[in-house]
Amino acid sequence: MNRTLIKKFLYDSKSLWMCCAATLFGFCWLRVWIVSQFDMSKFKKLMEQLEHLKRFFPIPFEELLTYTGRIAVTFDEPIVVTCITIWAVSRASDCVSGEIGRGTMELLLAQPISRVRLFWTHASLTILGVALLAIAAWLGTCTGIATCHVTEKPPPATFTIPVIKLSIPNPWGSTEEIIRPMSELVSPWHFLPAVSNLFCLGFFLTGLTSLMSSWDRYRWRTIGIVVGIYLVQMIFKIVGLAVEDVGWLLHFSFFSAYEPEVFVNVALRSPELLWELRQFDEQGHYVRPGALGSHLLLLTLGAGCFLFATLIFHRRDLPAPI
Repeated sequence: MNRTLIKKFLYDSKSLWMCCAATLFGFCWLRVWIVSQFDMSKFKKLMEQLEHLKRFFPIPFEELLTYTGRIAVTFDEPIVVTCITIWAVSRASDCVSGEIGRGTMELLLAQPISRVRLFWTHASLTILGVALLAIAAWLGTCTGIATCHVTEKPPPATFTIPVIKLSIPNPWGSTEEIIRPMSELVSPWHFLPAVSNLFCLGFFLTGLTSLMSSWDRYRWRTIGIVVGIYLVQMIFKIVGLAVEDVGWLLHFSFFSAYEPEVFVNVALRSPELLWELRQFDEQGHYVRPGALGSHLLLLTLGAGCFLFATLIFHRRDLPAPI
């Protein structure tokens, strides 16, 4: 019976997963190519114009002038987060309320299968889909790093006058541009913390949506509630970053635990400090949760949602199909 359920759930979700995976793979590849097309000096001038927006960036501007730092922002792009959200919310909402709304839940439970097995078969496949989507995003990034090249201008040639030790530009120096493969400048392994953080976000959203679905009977209402929570949490983070006086709102947003570019920066600069529970500044003051702390927070919240969803679905009375 479990094999039949798996086939059913795979058939229902394969088209959505393939679309999300293709979008993540292609966008991450394209994003690396776009980074390779920007001249570093021009990008530096652009960042200087955005100095007033520094508080919205979780990493220093200096890191955004590196290829690794700019590629790491890919995992915080709306397209990437939206693809994971669409998969998690659409599939997890179908777990209970979707089946009840279609009138197929009683048919499924009429078979020799328990409610817990039915719930976790669906949830496990959704979680597996989240993991594979995160891997698809990483593979797209790896493909971009392997196939893209960067054109660099050499530093201006100079020569030094021996007596006064004055360096002046050499008009006869070489100005030929250098083409280097992106793989020489960026390591794809530095992005694994961002991939795992993306998975943890998808895991939490799957658990949250499953919890809402476990007590509801209408899928559209389940999706509406989760989307409402999602938007409120996003507003909390934006307002908390924009207004210093209400920075405490960041502590009530699960988006504060999703900062992939920060963890990529730590993996690049201080890999020995990557898997810490908390991050501190140079003065020893607490800044934000570390990679381990953020991952555990999302996983713990998601696991708690799954636990409550299982208990609710196991004990609730199912409404008669309409």
